[in-house]
Formats: sequence, C-alpha cells, structure tokens
Amino acid sequence: MKDVRYYTTKPLSGGVTFKCIFCEHNVTTHDFDSLRGNRRTQAASVMNQHARESHFSQMRTSVSMKSGSRGAL
Repeated sequence: MKDVRYYTTKPLSGGVTFKCIFCEHNVTTHDFDSLRGNRRTQAASVMNQHARESHFSQMRTSVSMKSGSRGAL
C-alpha cells in the first residue's frame, strides 16, 4: 500500500506550513502545542482529517446520490 499525502509543506520561519492540495485550507506547526507531541505529526494528522471530512466525504455522498437517482440498490 502506498502512502498518500493530501497536503504540501513549505518551510516557515521557525516552523512549517501544511496546505491542502484540494483547497486553500492550511495550518502551521505554530498552531500546535509541543506538550501534546510532535507538532509536524499533529499538523499532518489535522490535514489528513480535513481532507477526509471536507473532500472525500463529499465524494462518497455525491456517488451514492448519483447511484440512487438511477434506481440502483
């Protein structure tokens, strides 16, 4: 299985910016608390969750609505 990232990264003064590949949503490592773990890991998790909830859930809904409109079970 191949790992897929749904974000790009860009160095930022003292951190990294993570940007969604589907939209303009972004976070930086500065947005997270190092007491909760690695900031890059937290940012990557948030970006993957964003992609799942904002982009992939819409695709599944769209596909099921299209199937339903054709009378498929």
